[in-house]
Amino acid sequence: MAGFGLAGRGRPEPGSASRRPVRAIGLLLMLEAAGIAASGAYEFSRVDWRSVISAREAPPREVVEALVLVLFAPAAVLTLLAALGLLLLRRRGWLLAAISQGAVVATGLWLYATYGTIYVYPIMAYAVLMILYLNVHDVRAVFYPGDQERGPRRMS
Repeated sequence: MAGFGLAGRGRPEPGSASRRPVRAIGLLLMLEAAGIAASGAYEFSRVDWRSVISAREAPPREVVEALVLVLFAPAAVLTLLAALGLLLLRRRGWLLAAISQGAVVATGLWLYATYGTIYVYPIMAYAVLMILYLNVHDVRAVFYPGDQERGPRRMS
């Protein structure tokens, strides 16, 4: 009966890691992709396209900002694929999620540096939080079960 007092408490045994955080990340990634699509739809709906087409001069700033949102499209599609991969508990889903969040942050930084758009702040903040959440020990343990042996160590 060695270790009876510790059974069922603390960290789960190898191979029995909870999949709940991974599914939560998958749903949060889907929410992010939907948010990016919604912000793109909102920006496109604000533009009066008839006046832009009839004008002979350079397009106004809001048209340029709406068109630049297309740069988020590859990252949003990759985020959606990553969410599906995480929901199906595929190891490449975790890798796609990490790459897609890096692409979202990079696109947001470029947009902010080039055009000074403010709406990229929440998108970048959400992506950074998702990157941090992807690297939580419980999430990594589902995809890389051998890493549990290298978990936090006690100082003697």
